[in-house]
Amino acid sequence: MSTSFIDRRLLLVTAATGLLVLSGCASKQVGTGLEGGGKHVSKYADQRDPLGDVTNSDAIHVPPVPHAPSAEGPAQKAMPQYAQALQSIRKGELDKALIMLQSLSAQYPQLSGPLVNQGLVYWKQENYDDAQAVLEQALTVNASNPYAHNLLGLVLREQGKFADARQHYEAALQLDPQYARAHFNLGVLAELYLQDLPLALNHFRAYQSLQKEPDQTVSNWVIDLQRRAPAAAPPAALASPDVANPAQEVN
Repeated sequence: MSTSFIDRRLLLVTAATGLLVLSGCASKQVGTGLEGGGKHVSKYADQRDPLGDVTNSDAIHVPPVPHAPSAEGPAQKAMPQYAQALQSIRKGELDKALIMLQSLSAQYPQLSGPLVNQGLVYWKQENYDDAQAVLEQALTVNASNPYAHNLLGLVLREQGKFADARQHYEAALQLDPQYARAHFNLGVLAELYLQDLPLALNHFRAYQSLQKEPDQTVSNWVIDLQRRAPAAAPPAALASPDVANPAQEVN
């Protein structure tokens, strides 16, 4: 399999979803129903909105999307329409974007990117059943797409399927241990939903280590978790980041 960045014109700011799935961080949405719930919730829990201010990551590594060489040609052909669909997502024209992405999937069934972004649209529309279905389809096309795993983790979390969500965040991190948003989302899941404070602390530390500049909000969370889970192990060493900006590929 090859790994390439198909078009640098499609560089996108990561969503706190870690989604790199296109323009997520530009939008501010309400937190999920379980945010802030539970008996031992951090005082910072109300800030753990997947698309809140803390999501303005300046992560210095772009998780690549490994894909078959045979997908390279179709990706090039799909790029103009794909770019238009992403622009529609940024503008909030979700129904328009969905139609374009569905057309792309019909024309280029070997590409997972259009399917992942259909999942993003459904996620924004709070249509979690369709989001799950299309993201699972994306993973049948390319099981090595870390963005599909990360977004599916968010969708499953919204449905209360916390163990399944964890599996997909961990799958994203197995594909790319430097995927900052997957660390962030697993930290949120671990603290607020699984009540596993050492796990949360380790992943917030990993997320923080991947930022150009420390995120003060996450620094506060780490301090709070260190107080509440002092026995947590230090984070595993991460490989040196090698890419300056996040991007989402059509493959």
